[in-house]
Amino acid sequence: MSMNRRRFMVSAAGLSLCAALPMVAKNNGNVHYISARSDMNGRHFISSFDDRGELWFSVLLPGRGHAVAVSPVGKEVVAVARRPGRYLIVMDAETGEVLHRLESRTDRHLYGHGIFSPDGRWFYTPENDFANGKGVIGVRDAQQGYRQIRELSSYDAGPHELAMLSDGLTLVVANGGIQTHPDTGRAKLNLESMKPSLAYIDGHSGELLEQQFLSDKLHKNSIRHLTVAPDDQVCCVMQYQGKRTEQPPLIGLHRRGEAIHLLRAPVDIQKRMRNYCGSACVDQPGKVYAVSSPRGGLVTFWGAAGGNYLGHADVADGCGIIASGEPGEFLLSSGQGGVYRYQLAGKVMRQIPIDSNSGFHWDNHMARV
Repeated sequence: MSMNRRRFMVSAAGLSLCAALPMVAKNNGNVHYISARSDMNGRHFISSFDDRGELWFSVLLPGRGHAVAVSPVGKEVVAVARRPGRYLIVMDAETGEVLHRLESRTDRHLYGHGIFSPDGRWFYTPENDFANGKGVIGVRDAQQGYRQIRELSSYDAGPHELAMLSDGLTLVVANGGIQTHPDTGRAKLNLESMKPSLAYIDGHSGELLEQQFLSDKLHKNSIRHLTVAPDDQVCCVMQYQGKRTEQPPLIGLHRRGEAIHLLRAPVDIQKRMRNYCGSACVDQPGKVYAVSSPRGGLVTFWGAAGGNYLGHADVADGCGIIASGEPGEFLLSSGQGGVYRYQLAGKVMRQIPIDSNSGFHWDNHMARV
């Protein structure tokens, strides 16, 4: 470890006993990245690292994490428990200091994602009202310690990821359409009747503004993740629950008032995707979408203007993606421990040598601070 960093441990017991193990680098204005990860001992963390591969901090979690939401103002990030977990951990984005430890209602569980309003005031979380088989969106007040102040309908089962459009008010929700219950773990209870959708919802009133469904023959194509370009085009990605021998399109583009435009990769790439997309991201200019397929060990790239296939990168168990800030460039993380910077134009991939990389298993998503 370099001399300009320090380690300390704060321990406790139970959920409130999330240990923070900050390994804090001096803040020189560098961009850094945050992701959930696990170690060889089955412990789960949120970890932050910079472009040089130096770890800024690791925060021990009470269970497996999934995604991290970054406040657009201030320095807070929120780690959200993977389904069917219930914890929310709010921490300082630079030091890893735990600021708040919360749980969802006992009759709800989280789906691993959350998003801030543009002013940083409200925090929205997709949740499962499992007693009634309905999806809901929890709304929490970040200025009051993330106290939940209301709840909106997601207008479908299994809301997984959500995003905010450029008006700062409209939420777009990826409703996977799958009903689950914590008593049955991660079992999917309604595959024959599931009906995934994209729902556009007023973030204040909860009014349903628009909802788009797939065709009946694609009703098992669970819309799970999404990303939004600066011009409000939505890229949604899917996980097919039908026969393995079938190879439906797994990526869709959508603009309000239109039907979902489904995209298909070349035959060999489509087959490699193995009916599963794990995350989606758009580059900073909004020209290129990146979509990971961890089961197939690849990340595909698509033109935002027309949805044309641009190529792929091979990343074993690669799922986490985040835009680097440069056009057509992304960071890609692997469940096998690597993190890579990939430039689409030159098809150049460079590994970031993260400290203590051995034994890391990066989880599905990354965030950029």
